[in-house]
Amino acid sequence: MLLQSSLSIAVIYLVYHVFLRKDTFFKTNRFYLITAILFSLFIPFLDLSRLFGPIERTYFVLLDPIIIYPEGIQTTMDNNPSVFQIALAIYITGVFIFLFRFLFQLGQLTLLIRRYGISKRQGMRFVFTDKTYSPFSFFNIVFLNRTDLESIDTQKIIAHEKVHIQQWHSLDLMLLEIITIIQWYNPFIWMYRHAVKTLHEYLADEGVLHSGVDVNVYSALLFNQSTGIQINDLANNFNKSLLKRRFIMMTKSRTQNFARFKLMLVLPLALSMLLVISCGPDIPAQQEEEVVIPQTEAPNEADRPPSSSQVQEEEPKQTFTVVEVMPEYPGGVNEMMKFLAENIKYPTAAKENGISGKVFVTFVVEKNGLITDVKILRGIGGGCDEEAIRVIKLMPKWKPGTQRGQAVRVQYNVPIKFTLDEEKKT
Repeated sequence: MLLQSSLSIAVIYLVYHVFLRKDTFFKTNRFYLITAILFSLFIPFLDLSRLFGPIERTYFVLLDPIIIYPEGIQTTMDNNPSVFQIALAIYITGVFIFLFRFLFQLGQLTLLIRRYGISKRQGMRFVFTDKTYSPFSFFNIVFLNRTDLESIDTQKIIAHEKVHIQQWHSLDLMLLEIITIIQWYNPFIWMYRHAVKTLHEYLADEGVLHSGVDVNVYSALLFNQSTGIQINDLANNFNKSLLKRRFIMMTKSRTQNFARFKLMLVLPLALSMLLVISCGPDIPAQQEEEVVIPQTEAPNEADRPPSSSQVQEEEPKQTFTVVEVMPEYPGGVNEMMKFLAENIKYPTAAKENGISGKVFVTFVVEKNGLITDVKILRGIGGGCDEEAIRVIKLMPKWKPGTQRGQAVRVQYNVPIKFTLDEEKKT
């Protein structure tokens, strides 16, 4: 789901950057960016593949090797974290770091309000500070340095921040901050934030110029205010980078017909790409626990589940990657490893002939939980292939996997590694 949403954000931003970034229709561009990113959040929950007819899907999972020794047992599953576990730990750590950053920024603004209080003037709410912050606003509060009250440009500064307040720019920033916490790893969300904040400044500049302020006078004001400190990313700061670009956009003529023509092309293009993403496969998930299994006796054939011929087959079948709710062996992964440890034997012929290596076995967990289609993808002989198939077929009925609330077929590939020490190989 995170990958689909990340790809959607990348597509939305790239379309904006290539086709719309230089246009002077700032309100339209802002509407596009905010609406599209909200839509991207729902992309993972859309299943539009049904529009193209029903398809029986087989989802695919690759397990890490199960290592078989002719004697002894060594368990590494509890000691060695998997790649998935490491990646998950890194992701969660990043989420907590950026959540703390978000709460810290809110705390900064709250402390300023509590320290200096809120004053009401000209029908607006102000916080007058003695810090060297650049003028900024947060929702309906304008933060000004006390020295700015004596400036002849104060009304222009207030007019600039008033546009931010009236158009609810802080709401955009809060939304993007929350999405950034979830997708901090996605470089496009950081570029997306910069694009939206730049649009906010274009809109505020446009609002001030429409109030009758001369463009040259206002440009000089922007330059003079470019030395203040920006408090944090949640505020709509009067002091912004890209001053040269803002000067260009303030004086740029509007080519309405051409811009509207581009919008007519861009919106269907972006929508089509997002729909393709929503119909695409999910991200593969892996079970990466590694276990060393001893040689033991096998269970009775009476415990064998029904064969694949007892499961009704449907066509067509298509192989995908992973499901939202993975199939579950009765009792979980540890019980499955225990079952394999109690049943897989190192074949005598393989031991006597020094045969070792990986046997790749594939099987399907059906929608009713039965194990079917057990096959060898690559074998090593010496009876190892037959032993792997025999034990996989003996597994009991699983709890089936589901995708969007529907039971689905899930395919597993299991590498079973038969290993001899160097002395026995010789």
